[in-house]
Order: sequence, then C-alpha cells, then structure tokens
Amino acid sequence: MKYYQILDIPPDATDEQIRTAYRILVQLHHPDRLQQVSSSVREYAEERLKKINEAYAVLGDPERRARYDADQRQSARRGPGGFAGFTDYDEPGPDDDQDGAWEASRRRSRRRTPTAEQAAAQAAYEEWSHQEAERYAAARESERARREAHEAEQRARRAADEQFPRARLQGNDLVVNFAPGVWTTLLPVTASAFVMGSDPAADPEATSAESPAHRVRVSKFYVAQYPVTNAQYAAFARAANRPSAAPAAAAAGQETRPVTNVSWDDAITFCQWLSDATGRAFRLPTEAEWEKAARGPDARRYSWGDEWDPARLNSGSRHGGVTAVGRFSPAGDSPFGAADMLGNVWEWCGDWFDAGLYARRANRPVSDPLGPSTGRGYVVRGGAFDSPPKHTRCAHRNWQYPDTTRPNLGFRIIALPR
Repeated sequence: MKYYQILDIPPDATDEQIRTAYRILVQLHHPDRLQQVSSSVREYAEERLKKINEAYAVLGDPERRARYDADQRQSARRGPGGFAGFTDYDEPGPDDDQDGAWEASRRRSRRRTPTAEQAAAQAAYEEWSHQEAERYAAARESERARREAHEAEQRARRAADEQFPRARLQGNDLVVNFAPGVWTTLLPVTASAFVMGSDPAADPEATSAESPAHRVRVSKFYVAQYPVTNAQYAAFARAANRPSAAPAAAAAGQETRPVTNVSWDDAITFCQWLSDATGRAFRLPTEAEWEKAARGPDARRYSWGDEWDPARLNSGSRHGGVTAVGRFSPAGDSPFGAADMLGNVWEWCGDWFDAGLYARRANRPVSDPLGPSTGRGYVVRGGAFDSPPKHTRCAHRNWQYPDTTRPNLGFRIIALPR
C-alpha cells in the first residue's frame, strides 16, 4: 500500500510531519463532516479513513516504518529497467519475479480498474475532500491569526508589566509602580463640595489668610495615600538620569520615609516625568484639592476630627525628624484614607499663595479653583515633624519660595481621571 501517498507526505518526512499530516486527515474525515454527503461519498471516505489509519500505524511507528522503507527500496530495485530510485510502489505479489515484475504490476492495475459507479464515487469524494480541505485550511488560518493576536497581546502585557513606572486601576484605586517593589496607591476623592478655610468664631487658631470659611466644589481626583518617599524619588532620579536629584536622605533603611529637600521645581519635574512615562496625568494638588483630601466634606479641624491628638501624627519634634510614611495609620488618616496629611513633612501645592484670596471669593460659587496666576511663593500645607499644633490643622496655610529646599519639606501627588 502506498502509505506516503495516502498521507500526502514525502518519503523523507519527519516524525512531526507525519503526525501533523495524520491529524489533519483525521480531522477532514471526522464523522461530523460526513453528515451532509451522499452515502457513496461517505462509504468512500470511511474506506479512505481506514487506509489513513493503516498508513499511520506503519509510518508512525519507527520500527515498522524502517521495515516498510526497506521493502520499498527492495521493490524499487526490482522495478522495470533496473530503476533504482525510491518510489511508493505497491509491494510485489507472490507471482512477481525479478524479470516479470513490470507485467505483474500491469495485471494488478488492470484488476483494480474501477467501475463507472466507483469512479463517480471517487470523483465526488475527491471534490468533497478538496472543499473540506479548503474549509479546514481557512479555519486553521483563522485560528492561527487569532492565536498570534492573543500571543501579541500577551507579549504586550508582559512588556507593560516589565516597564516602569506604570499606573493602572485596581478596583477603585490607582496603583503606581515606580520600580520592582516600589509602588504607591492613589485613592479616589469623589466630586462634591466642601467647606474650605476656617471660621475664627469656631477655631480660635484660625488666621486671616484662612478666612472666611466658604464652600468650594472640587471634581473627582485621586490622591496619593502617602507623600512621595525616598525610594520613589530615587527611582525617578535613576530613570530620568538625574543622579544629582537623588536626595541625600535616600540611604539604606530610609526608603519609606518621605523625600525631603526637594524644591517646587523638583516636584513639578517628578510629576511631569511620571505623566510622560505612564500616559496618565499626575501633578501637585491644588490648594483646594489638598484641603478636601485632608479634611473631607464636614469641615473638621484635623484629619481625624476636631480634637487635637498628638498620638495621631508626627509633630512637635517628638520623634526627632521624619518618620516612615503610614506610621500613624489608620488613626491619623483622612476621611478618604490619605495618611500623613498632617505632620511629618510640609507638602507643596500647585497654587501661588495669596493671603487675601479667600476674602475675594467669598459669597460666590467656586469650582475647582486654581489660585492666583502669580505670586511670591507657592502654597505648602499640613505642617511637619517640627510644627506646633496650630500649623497642623487642615485649614492652615503657608508658603515657600519655589527654589526652597528644607529637611521638613516634601510633596504628595494626585492624578486625574481619564
């Protein structure tokens, strides 16, 4: 039997090529594909499948294939005219001798001449198998394209996972990965109005720059759960090739402390780098955004309520300097879950400072205020590890020149929704 011809493969086919050809032919002759054909085509296909299985039983077994190949080479040597090439001839029958092999082959060919009915069935089968092969090839090509698209998507996803920094939503939060093992979470602050500033009648420590208290509406944004840390800032310095920007405080054991000695310009450059690298908009908070994230919608004096509690923050020089972010969580967290909004380090805001700003915008609707267009210095908020209680209130306002760097001055980032 012409096993190589049946499987439509060359005599030097590899084991993998044999298995692939067999799988394709079995798929083409699956009973599900024969339900709509005539009985004669079905019978022919079933007989063909038997031969396909028989061919694979021989060629798929290395030992049986070797014996079969040896028999075929011997048969070829006995062919007409002493032809010594390899072909897929039928094996010689018992009536064949070396001199009469060609005539015997012709007799077998005559005996196998099909009837008209068999020829019609064979032609119908060949037409059916040709169409099925084309459909099968189209389906395989479609599956190959789908698989390649999926693999490309997976490669892109792996590449994104290996790229730093990156930012992506996880549930309601926005998580930023700066480097392997260095990350932060930004928490959602819902869109709503809140009371900004202080009423001296209710807060005896209120200053004129905080008055009057007034309602401000702020759109949704994400606020970093913690101030930017030494490790996060060091990742920026490495990625941006700014070794001189890495603060001296980023020594071993201080990675989770807030970065300090960064100017307003340094903080802006950090936000721009993070925005460019991740494709999301990061920046310093406006003064209104910072205060809303710190106190929530109910005009509380401190992030945790209206009563001073030194155990909820790092202030008054009780801890000798900055402490790791989150050390006072959750007791000192704001209503939105932001930690260290008060104490530890002063935090840069994006607005110029103007002591008379609140008085000018009282008694009128205010939404997403950006502060004045110019000024002497930029707003800083929250107080620091060396601040007294009056400076660690949510409404307290202060400022610094943009090039100022101090060991008690850091920053926190926010992100805008897409």
